[in-house]
Amino acid sequence: MILISLALAAASTVPNPSAQEFQSASVRGGQFTMPYRWIAPESVVEGERYPLILFLHGAGERGSDNEIQLKHFPVTMMTPERRAKFPCFILAPQCPEDERWTADNWGSKSAEPLAYGMTEPMATAVAALTDFVAKHPVDMDRIYLTGLSMGGYGTFDLAARRPDWFAAVAPVCGGGHVETADRFVGVPLSIWHGDKDDAVPVERSRGMVEELGELGIEADYHELPGVGHDAWTQAYGKEGCLEWMFAQRRDPGRRARLAGEMMARSLAPDERVAFLGDSITEQGNESWGYVGILRDAMKRAQPGASVIPAGISGHKVPDLLLREEADVRAKNASLVFLYIGINDVWHSEWDQGTSEEDYENGLKELLGRLEGPGGATVAMATPSVIGEMPFGKGKFDSMLAKYSLLSRGVAGEGNRPVCDLQERFREHLELFNVEGEQKGVLTNDGVHLNDAGNRFVAAEAALAIRRAALARTAKKQPQGPK
Repeated sequence: MILISLALAAASTVPNPSAQEFQSASVRGGQFTMPYRWIAPESVVEGERYPLILFLHGAGERGSDNEIQLKHFPVTMMTPERRAKFPCFILAPQCPEDERWTADNWGSKSAEPLAYGMTEPMATAVAALTDFVAKHPVDMDRIYLTGLSMGGYGTFDLAARRPDWFAAVAPVCGGGHVETADRFVGVPLSIWHGDKDDAVPVERSRGMVEELGELGIEADYHELPGVGHDAWTQAYGKEGCLEWMFAQRRDPGRRARLAGEMMARSLAPDERVAFLGDSITEQGNESWGYVGILRDAMKRAQPGASVIPAGISGHKVPDLLLREEADVRAKNASLVFLYIGINDVWHSEWDQGTSEEDYENGLKELLGRLEGPGGATVAMATPSVIGEMPFGKGKFDSMLAKYSLLSRGVAGEGNRPVCDLQERFREHLELFNVEGEQKGVLTNDGVHLNDAGNRFVAAEAALAIRRAALARTAKKQPQGPK
């Protein structure tokens, strides 16, 4: 019945004539070609860049006509007043019939864990977005995401997977996954839901808002009294989220700062956090580096905690085995962020790399020492990138992928939190390096972090360290009777 309710709530009707102003296009997915519609600002000035809104429609607009998905939001943006006030691109992909943006159970008041990967329709919508920004003058700091009903679920889902992509996120009558709430740190959120919604339980939005509040993450929440499933009428209306949305800009520095403070609040008052790695971490200890950003956050939110810098240029896993005692354990580190692997791969260029066997076994030995009796809790990072080109274009991409898999495997054996920088870098570059440049987005040379890269890694490292601290605390809690 829930499927029927969702479909009826967004029953098919012919969009108004202004829908014909939208251009028609398509993008190829794994098993299908997804149609989408788009429109540009009324006036595009050469050299100027403009905001873009990615809109994810509801269940009733699925299909292949490439028209009905323009209901509810896209056509409401077509009044002369809104076209003049909010000059922007709008991108509206259409999900195929009987497919979904997400794997959510629409009728459940609570969410199952977020699925490991995107659904194919969502992945194809992402392909439409990346293809679009490569061809049009989009302001990359003003890409907004919104969706309703099935698309509200999709909005929560995509924003949790790509929080660094969007300047603002506005899910309407949808639902998120509470275990992903920390990913929304630093992401402007406006959440809308009717308290009488009989299609998508309002508890799905309430649960996310409650968890966000527990984490200290701000959310502009509108629970509409007496409103059923059509919360979009108010969300996209005159007093809705549009003014707020267009006032937002993507701010990676703010995200890194807030993530660092959220991390710091999870630490013990006398925590000693070691950052163990190579030249990326050595440089990261500068005031502008990722370690420096997190050190500053700790001073603000947990001033009794301290940082142990332990990065040395050129080092590989075997090198860390020779110095972990002096550089980490002898300094009484209680938490360790381990970011290693680039040189183990990169130095193979000169026959000085680390074999897969030695890398895996070395990581296991290193972790065993660090986590031994009375030792530290470790959060592991996978090696990031050697070149920022699309995956498969770089000489070391395949080898990096193998070593990242080994890192994930070793971390998984101890249920350690993984900061998957290999995957997160590739996801970020998918949108922000559409030109396929070798460097310049997150790195200054294809490896070492520039300012944007340091902010990016600071946010990702903060989330991993926080989860490590919370997991440690959970292990120390007294167990009840079995």
